[in-house]
Amino acid sequence: MTAQAADAARILGQQIRLARHANRMTAARLAELVDVSPRVITLIERGDPAVSLGNVLNAATHAGVPLFDITDPKTLSRMRQQGEQALTLVPSNVRNRRERELDGDF
Repeated sequence: MTAQAADAARILGQQIRLARHANRMTAARLAELVDVSPRVITLIERGDPAVSLGNVLNAATHAGVPLFDITDPKTLSRMRQQGEQALTLVPSNVRNRRERELDGDF
């Protein structure tokens, strides 16, 4: 894991813990909402990269952490749809172009 990714995981974990406390929610209650054990919530809040992304995002949502600085779920849905439309224009395969050696025979 890159240092930047590790920092991002820790920051998101911190935001989840702060939001959970601000909403007077116990780790056990958040675990119940996310359908994981309280230990997983502890790992999420520590920024442990072994926790699944789905569980981290669910914890963030239930704790009240806005994803992508967006508080309106409709905006997230619209962004997802725009991303899906953009991906239809992207080729399914990416080829690494090799530079052809010029042999000088024109």
